[in-house]
Amino acid sequence: MMKISMFPDAEKIFADRIEEHKKYLFPLFSINLNLIKPEWKGLIHMLDYNDDPYNKNRIKSFNEHCTEYKICFDILNDKYSLKTDFNYFDISKEWMEYFEESKNDYYNTKEYYFKYNKLPNHIGKPGRCYEQIGGKPEWIQDDSTPTDPEGNEMTFISQVYNSNYYVNTGVKHIYLFYSDKFKLATLLYQIT
Repeated sequence: MMKISMFPDAEKIFADRIEEHKKYLFPLFSINLNLIKPEWKGLIHMLDYNDDPYNKNRIKSFNEHCTEYKICFDILNDKYSLKTDFNYFDISKEWMEYFEESKNDYYNTKEYYFKYNKLPNHIGKPGRCYEQIGGKPEWIQDDSTPTDPEGNEMTFISQVYNSNYYVNTGVKHIYLFYSDKFKLATLLYQIT
């Protein structure tokens, strides 16, 4: 079985509410967890999402798992289920055009990848699928390692520079963390 699989279909990575997940979340790749620790089983997924800075109502969707720069998923049979409601991703009128551009970029990059088996050159050099798998994250701001429900630090899985995937997007680094005990995946980002 492949260790990393690019651009997995939404139906293969979301456990429920597939159309809602698919509307706002863009699957970049899936990783076999045994790549990080041989005893771990299953898959974890790196996603991107377009964060609307004009969506003032999303604060109502914040909880201990999902905050301004962080979202979390339960992992059920290798698939994600968002730990908040989808109002978190509401798109305002001011942001809709930018959201649609980002979505089109994502699908164009996905199509390009499957045609040429590589990412396009969006940043002046060949695109990298990821900056890092395993080890310790290279924070561009302060250490923001998330914790599990018992307060233990989650395990770092991967880091992505999202400009490798998009022409028109904000510049952010996305970090993926995992709790094997609680079967949680947390995505957070920092902006350069």
